[in-house]
Amino acid sequence: MRNVKWLPILCSTLVIGLLTGCETESASKGSAEGTKTEVPEQNEIAAKFHATIETKPENNSMIIKYKVKNLSEKSQKLTFPSGLEADYIVYNLQGKKVKQYSDEVMSTQAIKILKLGSNQEIAKKFTISSLPNGRYKIEVFLTAKEEEAKVVTDFIVKNSFSKGSGVLVGQMDPHTIEIDIEGKKVVFQLTEEAIKQLPLLKEGKQVSFLYTENESGQKLIQKFITETP
Repeated sequence: MRNVKWLPILCSTLVIGLLTGCETESASKGSAEGTKTEVPEQNEIAAKFHATIETKPENNSMIIKYKVKNLSEKSQKLTFPSGLEADYIVYNLQGKKVKQYSDEVMSTQAIKILKLGSNQEIAKKFTISSLPNGRYKIEVFLTAKEEEAKVVTDFIVKNSFSKGSGVLVGQMDPHTIEIDIEGKKVVFQLTEEAIKQLPLLKEGKQVSFLYTENESGQKLIQKFITETP
């Protein structure tokens, strides 16, 4: 009879223990599900295009080679508003624009659509001349609506033209002029291009120009330039 009295108590204890164990297991599962995170697929974060640029001095000019490669596994559509697929802008050390390709070339106005396959690339070559000696920054980019693929680099121009300015004193002969540079009268020879520009200039006015100087000290104006704000 004594053993029978203890049986309900033991059963109650067993039931409470089982319920406590179930609650603990449920809480553990809920905690694990709450800390679940999703990692983005590699294709979602990979770049579609890769742009490179190479600069090389050649014959008093700077050669720019620009390439854009499709890195994706799919063909990519590029829509160009004109026949000009790529453009560049050159800046001086002060950040002022000194040259832009699209300002100097003519292009068709028809919309052009190009499909660049996987691992295919667009290659463009530019020749930049008439830059005075100095350090510059150039940015090259696609003109496509979908992708710019801009790349920026610095380059140095050596053994090219020097930039000068002064007050035009007058013309000494068809190929020679005199310019006052900080109170000193300097004689310059003129190229055919500079001679054609001469009628547009006025004596007693400030002029700017690109020139070269040979070993004997003779100075030759390549062309007169117009200062832009």
